[in-house]
Amino acid sequence: MIYFSRRRLEAFFPERPPRRLPTMNAEVDLQVATVAVSPAPPRNPTDTELHRLRQVRRQLEREAAHFYAPELATGEWIVFDVEMGWSTSHGDSDLPDLDDVVLFFGSLRSERSAVGTPVDLMLCGSTEHLLKKTATAGRMGSGTTWLHELILKINDADERGRTDIPEALTAEALAVSRVNRPEQVARWVFNVIEGHHAPQHRARVQGLARVDLHVPESQFLPRLIVATPLYVQDTSKKPMRWLTRLRLHRDLHRRHRRSIWQWQPDQPPRDRNRYYYPPGHPEAPE
Repeated sequence: MIYFSRRRLEAFFPERPPRRLPTMNAEVDLQVATVAVSPAPPRNPTDTELHRLRQVRRQLEREAAHFYAPELATGEWIVFDVEMGWSTSHGDSDLPDLDDVVLFFGSLRSERSAVGTPVDLMLCGSTEHLLKKTATAGRMGSGTTWLHELILKINDADERGRTDIPEALTAEALAVSRVNRPEQVARWVFNVIEGHHAPQHRARVQGLARVDLHVPESQFLPRLIVATPLYVQDTSKKPMRWLTRLRLHRDLHRRHRRSIWQWQPDQPPRDRNRYYYPPGHPEAPE
């Protein structure tokens, strides 16, 4: 598994309120106090979490729409099974070693789409839920503060157990006049991550996500669905993964007119060969 949000999963299993015990007034002279510190959650899902995830998946797959379905609404759950690339990133003004978001991107060509039109998909989440060592894509780009802040706000809401639609995604908030429209920002970030991601991070993935924004198609660009994932799982088999990488290099060669062995992500030197390591990763620098 590449990405797993425990907080989103826990929202489907609200805990019962603690039982109230009778209170007593007493004066106690404490000589020694011990504090139990809970260990950090394991990096990978536990057996119990996987069991709960299967339960949620069975429930949502009966209700969720495919990500290429027309007229998707904010807050709607979607399922996806598509080839995607991914990288970590940070806000435009943040330090280069503080990647706090992970971005997945993929496209469904018109000939493979059930509705006959191409669709782009971008999944946005916090690096807190990233399970794999991942190469950075650098900064998200100028004028993209709206999306960066939205990702962090959604993550904070998940931490508080709130599942309602963020205020920034209401019709009133999206209609506010601004220099950089949310639809434009989402498309810019999709284009940035597509050109800056590391080629080794690309695979056939599947999972569940909740729609944040539906950007309609334009004269030159397909529809774009922006969503926050519950989980993203790599479903590629090793032989297919190598074929996927070769196909990716071929596409990059056509786009950049350079040898597939000379192509590098369009990044400043400081971001090349820089990785994000999840907490507890054996290769993480001390």
